[in-house]
Amino acid sequence: MGPNDFLWYLAVLSCRSLGLACLTWVTLRVCRIKSASVKHAVWTVVTAVMLVQLAASPALPSVSLKVLAPVADAASTLTSQLELPPTPVPLSNSAGRHLSVSWREAFIGVYAVVAFALLVQLAFGYLLARRLVRNSKPLDWSRVRESESISVPMTVGQISPVILLPLGWREWDSAKLRAVLGHEEAHIHRADWAIGVVARINCCVFWFHPLAWWLKKELALLAEYACDDSVLAQMGDRRQYAQALLEIACAMKSAHGRLLRDAVPMAKETNVKKRMEQILDDTRTIPQAFGQRGWVALLMCALPMGYFASAVQLAPAQSRTVIPVAEPSTAPDPIPQPAKQPARIIAQTRRDTGQQLPPQAAPAPVPAPPLASFDSPYQKWLDDDVVYIISVEESRAFRRLRTDEERQQFIAQFWLRRDPTPGTEENEFKEEMYRRIAFTNDRFSTAIPGWKTDRGAIYIKYGPPDALDVHGETPNTYPYETWTYRYLEGMGTNVALEFVDPTMTGRYHLTKDPTEKERR
Repeated sequence: MGPNDFLWYLAVLSCRSLGLACLTWVTLRVCRIKSASVKHAVWTVVTAVMLVQLAASPALPSVSLKVLAPVADAASTLTSQLELPPTPVPLSNSAGRHLSVSWREAFIGVYAVVAFALLVQLAFGYLLARRLVRNSKPLDWSRVRESESISVPMTVGQISPVILLPLGWREWDSAKLRAVLGHEEAHIHRADWAIGVVARINCCVFWFHPLAWWLKKELALLAEYACDDSVLAQMGDRRQYAQALLEIACAMKSAHGRLLRDAVPMAKETNVKKRMEQILDDTRTIPQAFGQRGWVALLMCALPMGYFASAVQLAPAQSRTVIPVAEPSTAPDPIPQPAKQPARIIAQTRRDTGQQLPPQAAPAPVPAPPLASFDSPYQKWLDDDVVYIISVEESRAFRRLRTDEERQQFIAQFWLRRDPTPGTEENEFKEEMYRRIAFTNDRFSTAIPGWKTDRGAIYIKYGPPDALDVHGETPNTYPYETWTYRYLEGMGTNVALEFVDPTMTGRYHLTKDPTEKERR
């Protein structure tokens, strides 16, 4: 997967996750779900889908969602001879793409560095939490320990969970101690620590997506609401529990709000006010806990939605682009296969500033052989290397030149006019052109060179497709390929080009007939 594909993949995953989150939010609003435990479970599933689809989406069978696009008339740009528009022609996906690749690679580097830094921070927090547990002292109760390094109760771990109490817990009355232990036990029973870790990993992977950070914050708040409801269902005394929560919050404030990142504390300064309002609201009915049956029902509803969100692929409709092409010719193209350029042509002035080369002090150059000579490297340059990008006017002007010096100057100026970064040593356009020619000769050659084939011509002109569907031979169809471009200048958006190999020789040709691939 190249840089372009990876960035596009991240963008698709981000859009899918955002769409799933919006649908979930609307569903919760329409159904008027008030229970914190239910909402916490629902958003937990959304977080898990957002993270899991990163690895699962490529492995799942795709679900094609046909999207109609405006019909694009390709008659003016794609003829039976595959003729290009007049220059100056920036390769639609070459020079600009070459420059943008460097930016995309830089972004991928930044993405990897930030994601790695966040993962290291998460791992460091976990190690710090385990060290805190090791340095704590056991108490008479199971999985309850005391630590002099904390000021508020908290829960650490999930497989072997531990409830940590501050040293001052012995001064608490029995009601406060019962409230604290009940709250932390609820966190353990609900697996809030593990869910919090998953949410933080999701933030590491999708650190650029606001949804990931919102989910982390929302899950932490809903977990506290759900644990409050669990304790209230056991204690029944709202004011007594509210008093215990307020005292814990005051102790946290006296410690300047220092909390362990990889633990679940009983109180946070940012959410105490909202929690107090809910606890003291006598009109609010305390909902039941979200049990195993609820999770089974939720997963049964979430699995199809999660699969759809991970596997859906937007596919353009097949009939949206009309591409007039002639019937494929069976006779090979008379143009010879491109030969390697001589050093005097390849080593043209990359440092050329755009000015005409100064005249030589030597005697006037002797006229070179006519350009029409079959073995002329300049004829090969014109007919092979730049046949798809040179304009009619440029071709005529080049043929009128009489000396090799004039032709060399013309070639230098030809590439210079298309250089996206004039003044630099590299000509990205030229390099991309020869890369494409080499690629087509390597991948599409059969009885004729790859650059002469329909696939080669399209690849050289437009670059690699944004989406590629390859279909082998079946009892009902010949081998065929569908190349989809998100945008082609003069042709519109979501342009699909279909190549068929009815001769079963590997020589695909461009077709406008969607039924040509079908065996009759």
